[in-house]
Amino acid sequence: MHIRPTEARWFEAFTPRDDTVRAIELLARTGGVQLEVDPRFVESADTEKLRHFVQRFQTLAAPYASRLPGTGQRAGTLVGDPVHLANLAVHRLRVWQARHDYLSERLEQVRAELDELDLLAECVAGMAVAGLDFEGIFRRTPLLCKCLFACPRDSLPEGGFPGAVETLVQGARHRFLYVAATPDQKEIIQAMVVGHGCLPFGLPQWLSSDQGLQQSRIRERRQQARADAASLETQLHQLESDVEMGQAHANIQTLAWFLEHAPGLLAGHALCHITGWCTGPDPAQLEQRLSDAGIRATVRFPLPPVEARPPVDLLSRWWTLPFRPFLQLWGVPGRAEVDPSGLLPLLIPLLFGYMFPDVGHGLVIALIGLALHKRAPQLRFLLPCGVSAMAFGLVFGEVFGFSHLVAPLWLHPLQHPLPVILVPMALGVLLILLGMLFAGIEAHWRGELKTWLQVDAAVLLLYLSLLGAWFSPLALVLSGLALIHYFAGNLVQSRPMAEASGQLLLSVFELAMNTLSFVRVGAFALAHAALSQAIMTLAEGAPWVWLWVLVIVLGSLFSIVLEGLLVYVQTTRLVLFEFFTRFLHAEGRLFNSTRPPSGPNQA
Repeated sequence: MHIRPTEARWFEAFTPRDDTVRAIELLARTGGVQLEVDPRFVESADTEKLRHFVQRFQTLAAPYASRLPGTGQRAGTLVGDPVHLANLAVHRLRVWQARHDYLSERLEQVRAELDELDLLAECVAGMAVAGLDFEGIFRRTPLLCKCLFACPRDSLPEGGFPGAVETLVQGARHRFLYVAATPDQKEIIQAMVVGHGCLPFGLPQWLSSDQGLQQSRIRERRQQARADAASLETQLHQLESDVEMGQAHANIQTLAWFLEHAPGLLAGHALCHITGWCTGPDPAQLEQRLSDAGIRATVRFPLPPVEARPPVDLLSRWWTLPFRPFLQLWGVPGRAEVDPSGLLPLLIPLLFGYMFPDVGHGLVIALIGLALHKRAPQLRFLLPCGVSAMAFGLVFGEVFGFSHLVAPLWLHPLQHPLPVILVPMALGVLLILLGMLFAGIEAHWRGELKTWLQVDAAVLLLYLSLLGAWFSPLALVLSGLALIHYFAGNLVQSRPMAEASGQLLLSVFELAMNTLSFVRVGAFALAHAALSQAIMTLAEGAPWVWLWVLVIVLGSLFSIVLEGLLVYVQTTRLVLFEFFTRFLHAEGRLFNSTRPPSGPNQA
């Protein structure tokens, strides 16, 4: 496990301008490149043209988001001027849009015609059963208004129409109302009938009066309409799967990604200058990656711009990422600082579980962390912390506050409080010593090890000797030697003795307070046991079983919420202020690799 962050190196690549977007995409897919504009170069005006066409495409495509081909598809080889490719995509979209609108409207018309033919076939069949004279009923007369309505089977006007002739024909799904009245009654009749959900319905001129020919002609037209609808649906499906349109859409998505992650990299010359940070040790690897894709490029690692601050790449294994937020609360270590990411997956669950030892409560916390694993990645640390709480619950014999369900693997906190307090103090001593040792390692990386050995190493020895005096008074001899070492080192560094003495008193006081601060770890374990016992005492006083269960459940929820929050705060405080403060100055910035455009074929 590496404890030193990897400082990213500044790289620059010169690629043919027509291959710019594809080259940047390939570099991003390596996972070790963070694109950053060289402050010594200004943005090209071509980028604004590209942005115009990309935004124009996105505006035109918005109404067709669910039907436009190419969503999530990976762009192919982007050969040629990116501005030209974006303009071509806009033109292709306009052609596709016009064709899609025509086919959609035509399909709606054919489907409406099919509905009318189905209604006509039902009406004609009902009239044939009723034995109505088709030609006589619908013959035009100057003194009568003849109307036909298709009505729902359960809805018809009541009371009829005064002075009108009505005929009702039963169909399979509708009732067809025929009304013959004077022309001045037409509007009144239509208003009344339509108000009951009926639809005005007319018979086409091509329909024969012969009942034998009526159904055959309707059948022919329905077959033709169905064929037209099927043809239009096929054409729409083909259009929504159009390969060229899909490729144009995918190219626009890549160009939009390019504008978001790499603005200002389009040059007005034959070559494009791509710059940023890279964690790879050899520029030949990036050059080879581009060469394998058929892009001739030159990659080198020059000195970065003076005003640029190199980012650092921290330990990013899957088991460290859930605890990254704890580190970022303090800051990002610089290149000459220790990266504690590898220790946090052990340290944080250890402290959390010791302060919240309960198998049942830990199980609930672990399940919460598992349930929120994808929705709230920042809470993924709850899973290992919950597992640790379960483990310490077995150590102390606690299950949902019950201390008699399982025998403790070590001891019960309330029966043996002193060991419960002393063990985390010993852990705190080890953490403080580790933090001081890390400070020495960082001094070595900065070339200041000699200075550290002269003063800070003496403080480390003094701390160890004072701790050893608890076990043997002879350790005080080492304390005297550490004091001599400390003041001699300050003399070598020409530091005034008054200042050195004051700094020593401050350091000893801080070390003592930091050590005693770990008493809270055992104190919280005792507090958890005491709270559990209090809840059990309340439950035992309940006169009914249901009340006993209610007290246990509410008490457990109270413990999980309140203690969980307090233990989280105390764990964070101990890690940040008792451990990180010894060596972590947070002088770096995090390396964030540029993400490639997403898609099912992502390499």
